[in-house]
Amino acid sequence: MSGIPFGVGGEMLEKGGHPFRGLVYGMTTRKYSTFDPRPVWKLFDDFGIAQSRMEGYWVENNPVKTSNPRVRITIYRKPDQVLIAIGSWSQTNEKVRLDINWQALGMDPQKVTLTAPAIAGLQDASTWSVHEPVLVPANEGIVLS
Repeated sequence: MSGIPFGVGGEMLEKGGHPFRGLVYGMTTRKYSTFDPRPVWKLFDDFGIAQSRMEGYWVENNPVKTSNPRVRITIYRKPDQVLIAIGSWSQTNEKVRLDINWQALGMDPQKVTLTAPAIAGLQDASTWSVHEPVLVPANEGIVLS
């Protein structure tokens, strides 16, 4: 498996890889040197990623999209919950509106808040209304649930 055509090494070993872009392709780094993927693994365990279905931005009927071609989204979907991995290839901060097909997800947008869970060494916790854009830092990303 190789993410090199997309700017991500398949094993994400060089300098720990790019955690957000890696998550867009379903990859994390290994635990080595000063790189510690355990906070991401904890997120996976807390979410129950083994019971989810991965749907990348390349899947035509992915129910979560963005019109910004420099910001890619992959979802990990369970019947009642979605984990959204966002990776940016943009040199600037981007305010991204998510185009969410709530019917396809089987969710009521009136009952949903987008949450960025705290992930040690990666991101702080924050929340957004589903109606407001999400700030995606330049060349970084964000994970939402």
